[in-house]
Amino acid sequence: MTRLLAQLKSLANVAHGARQITDDNSASVIPSPEVRASLQENGVVFLHQRSGTVFRSNRIGAAIWKGLVNRHDIATIVSQIGLEYGIPTAQAARDAAGFVSQLEAQGFLVRRAGA
Repeated sequence: MTRLLAQLKSLANVAHGARQITDDNSASVIPSPEVRASLQENGVVFLHQRSGTVFRSNRIGAAIWKGLVNRHDIATIVSQIGLEYGIPTAQAARDAAGFVSQLEAQGFLVRRAGA
């Protein structure tokens, strides 16, 4: 019984994390037209052409970036990362939200018009 309650609590936390990402409109961000990204075996390297800022990320960051480029919603991206890398969904949701926020703050992502 205790184990079942722990699993239900875990699922509730995952749903809450996914709602937070959706509520923050993270799914409404898209790559900036001023950014060039180079996908590599171990991750991705970003160059913001106007500012000259360079940013590097690991393979999970590259997976998030690819999902955003392909216009997948953040819940889909998080689910795919969890499955591919064996990461708990709640952790993948937190990491993706933080990564998206960081990219947006640096100008690598912009909000879609009307978002």
